Amino acid sequence: MKTLRFIGMTIVAVIMSVSSVACSNDDEDDKQSNTVIGMWEVAGDTYDEEYNDIGDIYTFYSDGTGLLEWIDSSGKNSSIITYKINSDNTIIYIDYEDGDGFEEMRMSITDNALMKWTYTDEEDGKDYTITLKRIK
Repeated sequence: MKTLRFIGMTIVAVIMSVSSVACSNDDEDDKQSNTVIGMWEVAGDTYDEEYNDIGDIYTFYSDGTGLLEWIDSSGKNSSIITYKINSDNTIIYIDYEDGDGFEEMRMSITDNALMKWTYTDEEDGKDYTITLKRIK
């Protein structure tokens, strides 16, 4: 009888350990697949101004810093940025180190390849969208 009880307990222990190893946490997978870390090129910008952001490249590093690169009449330029993302990956805060502090933008990432930022311009109160595509 003791042997039968031991075998039964062993089978239950094996089943429980296999069950816990086989399952993964889908929430972790979603957050990891929607990461901003990497290089993103601005593919579209709805802000109607002489200066166009298309072609600008944002590189986001895992330590909360990044690099913004652009080309203008003076040639290739770059600037260090700092960023933060809220806990559910829907808001990105970027500090361009221009003295204005962090700018808040609503964010969505599609298939880990396309990112959209929507922000409200303080001067005219209108919403604008920047579309970025992953290049690395």
